[in-house]
Amino acid sequence: MSVRNCQELGVNFQLIIKRLLANQNLLKLLYYTDKNPLAKSDLTDLQIEKEVYEKLIRITPRMLPQDNAQSHIGLRIQNGIPNGENDEFRLVHFDFEIFTPMTQWMIVNTNLRPFAIMGEIENSLKGKRVKGLGVIKGNGFSAEFFSDEMTCYKLSFTLEVYD
Repeated sequence: MSVRNCQELGVNFQLIIKRLLANQNLLKLLYYTDKNPLAKSDLTDLQIEKEVYEKLIRITPRMLPQDNAQSHIGLRIQNGIPNGENDEFRLVHFDFEIFTPMTQWMIVNTNLRPFAIMGEIENSLKGKRVKGLGVIKGNGFSAEFFSDEMTCYKLSFTLEVYD
């Protein structure tokens, strides 16, 4: 199966977001702002729907002004490279931008919050198959920007579409 056009991408990327919303460790790292977020209780379905989806985990690439100290991530679909033999997509590149307030970097254990968040995203996606289309491959991360208040890392992936 292949991705014939951009219309099919939206459906599949919503499945990717749903996979992230099912990762309670990731949700805790984003939602709770104390130094021991993983020790907190799991978020309820209502909390995920009202306070996480499209607020802390965004499928739309626009980040809104922030009035709290929570970390958040946004999906950015970079490009789709067509198969040389036809117009169907062969590779789709996408990134997650991970925004972490400077005040939230430290968490209890030997990790730092932005890297714990990136690790949970990788755990949720790397090597996973998307609706029979293909397997998600990790392409590493890069620092995007740092300010006195906020940091941003980009975590990159490729979805290689199978024939």
